[in-house]
Amino acid sequence: MKQTYLLYCLLALFYLPAGVKAEPMIIVDAVALLQTEAKTDNEAQILQQLLAAYPAGYSIEGISRNRAREWVKAADNACMPWLKKTVAREQDFLFSLPYMVEDALQLVMPANSKWRSTLQALQQRNQQISLLQILSLKPGPVIGIEINRSYGEALDQLLSQRQSSWSIYTRTTSSSETGSMLPMLQRGFIDATLEYRKVAQRTDNSLRFYSLREAEPVNLVHFACSKGERGQRIVHLLNQTILSKSQQPDYQQLVLQGIAPSSRAYALEVWRQSLIAVP
Repeated sequence: MKQTYLLYCLLALFYLPAGVKAEPMIIVDAVALLQTEAKTDNEAQILQQLLAAYPAGYSIEGISRNRAREWVKAADNACMPWLKKTVAREQDFLFSLPYMVEDALQLVMPANSKWRSTLQALQQRNQQISLLQILSLKPGPVIGIEINRSYGEALDQLLSQRQSSWSIYTRTTSSSETGSMLPMLQRGFIDATLEYRKVAQRTDNSLRFYSLREAEPVNLVHFACSKGERGQRIVHLLNQTILSKSQQPDYQQLVLQGIAPSSRAYALEVWRQSLIAVP
């Protein structure tokens, strides 16, 4: 399987469709990732490596996350990094190959949460807790989510069905930073949220994490780019860059840095298989 992956990458790197030229791009929704204090985070380092290897110029536009999606739709050469690909989003954007993979999203609660004993009891019955079961508790914890964020197909569907429930608090504006629900969690405005462990632990090392049955075991991360001819050229060049970097052991190690050690082999295989798939 590894030989198939390497052969595909080599063929893709040497194949350049007629008319594809070096196409400069505008990167939006990435300011927080590239700020000085974030540059040691693996997702920031990965983005920096990809931008350095991109075979054309680029600029970074400092606009809010809410405006970023509209910007990319209206522009013809803009891209947003660190996004999950969904059927709904494909209506508006062109997606690159996944340039990294993230661990499973988890339910996050403060260490002193009044719901801790309830969740521990549920966890004793099954290593993974069902979010549906948690949302069915009466009374139950209030879980904070972001309206423009995708949590994965099963979680998105469940949250959409329960969006009007008192147990769901939906933030309708996006922060310029990842993990934007965590300050609300720390101040007690919500009881729990859904987040990557590595992102949440940057805010508070004492938080408690619960694996969810509905969460995808790993999450593929893409660039979402403007539709149109220029966007297609940018995506093709990004794909070449991603395929080239994906073969480098140091880049692979950086990608897997945010994955739990027990899941790294599986995550690497899922990522490799997604790179073989025809974009």
